[in-house]
Amino acid sequence: MKRSDNMEQILAYIDAHPDKNITVGELAALLDYSFYHFCHAFSSYTGVPVAAYLRRRRMAAAARDLLSGKSSVSVAAARGFQTLSGFAKAFRKHYGLSPSEYQKELADERFRIEPEFRSLASFTAVGYRLSPPQGESDVLNAGAYWMGREFAFVSPEDYRRLSGPEPTEIGAWIQPDRNTGELFYFFGPVVQSTDFIPDGLEPLEVESADYAVFPVPPGNGNMTLLNENVRRMWKYIFGEWLPQNKNYRTAEGKIDLEVYHSGRTSLYVPVSRL
Repeated sequence: MKRSDNMEQILAYIDAHPDKNITVGELAALLDYSFYHFCHAFSSYTGVPVAAYLRRRRMAAAARDLLSGKSSVSVAAARGFQTLSGFAKAFRKHYGLSPSEYQKELADERFRIEPEFRSLASFTAVGYRLSPPQGESDVLNAGAYWMGREFAFVSPEDYRRLSGPEPTEIGAWIQPDRNTGELFYFFGPVVQSTDFIPDGLEPLEVESADYAVFPVPPGNGNMTLLNENVRRMWKYIFGEWLPQNKNYRTAEGKIDLEVYHSGRTSLYVPVSRL
């Protein structure tokens, strides 16, 4: 059996047991791999360390429990945490909110929606490459990473020439090398031509894809609030919508997009049917 078949078998097993506290050793044993060999194979195939993948699933299950009305005490016990404080600390690190804050904030129905589905042809954007500090790689907590960054080295005139008067801008985390874990955030406008690229910017080719599209509640002029709303929507998508829906999974090799246009913000998640 090919490695890709083996990894698809493992992903299917994880999906089939959403309420089980699966261990890395258990998964390695399913394929009769050594612990090290399995960790390397899983990371190479998915681009995510297996422990991080399982932790994300575990926290997503805990979040579902909380939103169903269960207490933090019962959720901590059910999800294998030895203490309530340990669960609260892990939950805050993952979601940026305490369990009780999450129950309150994410009950907002604006963040629990069904997406529209759209197909986009391939396109090109030109923009800034922003590299996070070493060790900062939790992209779910780093949505709208462009906000608060310094872009003064490109003049407003050059940016308007590049983007046009009513730009459609995209933000996206890009991992060009899954083996090294290199990661950067791209932000810039969609362009019709790359004949003009200001110094300090670079092009990004985005392949055609089918997307689930989630509108983000507006910040009403408050950029800090918009930033938080983008992050909350990403967490809903990967913490609830994707694990719970039965029809779609993320499309391998495609790029998740933040799309900003005419004061509206939407998150585009490339998907394929199961």
